Amino acid sequence: MAVERLFEPSDGMAFVVRLLNSWDELEPDPELLRDPSVGARLLRRHGFDDAAARMDDEELEALRSLRTRVQAAWDAPGDDEAVALLNAMLADAGTHPALVRDDGGAWAFRWDAAGLPASAFAGGLCASALLDEIRRHGRRRLGTCAGAPCRCAFVDRSRSRTRKYCCDLCADRVNQAARRRRLRDG
Repeated sequence: MAVERLFEPSDGMAFVVRLLNSWDELEPDPELLRDPSVGARLLRRHGFDDAAARMDDEELEALRSLRTRVQAAWDAPGDDEAVALLNAMLADAGTHPALVRDDGGAWAFRWDAAGLPASAFAGGLCASALLDEIRRHGRRRLGTCAGAPCRCAFVDRSRSRTRKYCCDLCADRVNQAARRRRLRDG
């Protein structure tokens, strides 16, 4: 499960990608959000420490449900369908972002606030991040790994916009399988 290094931990797109990739078809049990401690670790990784402290079974189920909604938008057949799904998520958001100073003194939008569980802000964070990506670039940078059975999500930040795999491991796996096939057939 690889995530672009071009993202900051608090970046909404990084959260979207990690949330989507918390279901991994290459694992014997594809559900990687197995218990509240894993959900809390995901939230802490993105700087949502207060929400991580409130993670329980109900919040974990809310994250799984959110992942399903985000996946539907990611896999939508076109921009209009994706935007409609994401706008509905944004309308359902329990909170709105606030402009605050980050640790370096720069202004940044934060969806989380003290005392809020992830279920109160994660949907809005995901929807706004994806809507902004679609507004700026369309969905052409949003990819799903071509290394079946892997279905991991990625954002293609390459200059050529030709990325096909979520990580080098999947690219190597596919290339090795093709090489073995050529040797067997040739």
